[in-house]
Amino acid sequence: MTIALDPTDRNKRPRPATYLARAAAAHIRAFVDGTTPERKAKEMFEDDKVTDVILKAASTPAAISNVGWAGALAGQAVEDSVMAITSSSAAADLMSRGLKLNFDGYASIRVPGRLLSAADAGSWVGEGQPIPLRAQLMTNGPTLTPHKLCVIVSLTYEMIASSNIEAISGALLSEAAALKLDATLFGAQADDGITPGGILNGIVPLVGTTGGGPNAIMTDVRGLMKNLVAAGAGRAPVLCMSPTQATPLAIMAGPKFNLPVLLSNSIPDGTVIAVEASSFASAFSPVPEFAVGTSAILHFEDTNPADISTPPATVAAPVKSMFQTDSLALRMVLRAAWGLRAPHVAVVTNTTWLPHTSNCSGDR
Repeated sequence: MTIALDPTDRNKRPRPATYLARAAAAHIRAFVDGTTPERKAKEMFEDDKVTDVILKAASTPAAISNVGWAGALAGQAVEDSVMAITSSSAAADLMSRGLKLNFDGYASIRVPGRLLSAADAGSWVGEGQPIPLRAQLMTNGPTLTPHKLCVIVSLTYEMIASSNIEAISGALLSEAAALKLDATLFGAQADDGITPGGILNGIVPLVGTTGGGPNAIMTDVRGLMKNLVAAGAGRAPVLCMSPTQATPLAIMAGPKFNLPVLLSNSIPDGTVIAVEASSFASAFSPVPEFAVGTSAILHFEDTNPADISTPPATVAAPVKSMFQTDSLALRMVLRAAWGLRAPHVAVVTNTTWLPHTSNCSGDR
């Protein structure tokens, strides 16, 4: 039996990310009830025309060519979904601050680079004097090629029957995406054609200042900003670090410290990354692809999943059968890419921000 959502929820104007979660929920319920996602969306959400449009965009590729209709609405939902996880993902927060693009049928996007030079910005001239002509210098920026971001989540039938299936599916998808985005974006790996390159690829790290305490914090942050300024950046820098790393910064830097700090569990303790947010560019496909299955066997591994096989080959573990556990698997595929328009990133490792402490238990 299908349980409708709380009618009071329909009186509120949802943000675009809600429609992506509703599309996922409609796919789940439709699979269970043996109907179409479009019909199930109408049953669950009544007059919600936007979710129906996104479902049509996902199932009818020709529809997204009309950028003023399904493609635009679906793209809004995807972009807002990424923005919605900024509280749990430093990568999503950085994307929200940088240049946001949309693949929308393009195989790749060439992003213009940045080269900041006052000499190329114009000249002061006197009355009647000729104006110097300068060639604007442009560097080759990154070419954003879509990479598949795939997420699989498992839901029990008790969860599916719940009236909160929209919130549950949205939360599971966003949490999984947040973990993968951060782990990849803040890495040092090169783009291998499957996984996008991390923003630290090729960046030589600074070495943290010894001694700990406020002096170490001030020296390390100053070193990061010095590297950004030397590369022509420094207008809108942000600092990315783990929550543990941010604790001594918050305590010792004080309330007047005004650089934005983005938190990520994927950044190791002792590492601090500075990025010029306006030099960061990202792009997503406007339409996600959903698939649902009840007979799948899944390897429950979120870092290095393996093909499920039998001995003597490598055996994936742990594995679970959706059929045996009365569960359902929901898969989402989204095309994404990112890059820096200029080398405006710096990193310091092996920091000693935590102050040294001594055992004073005997002191009175």
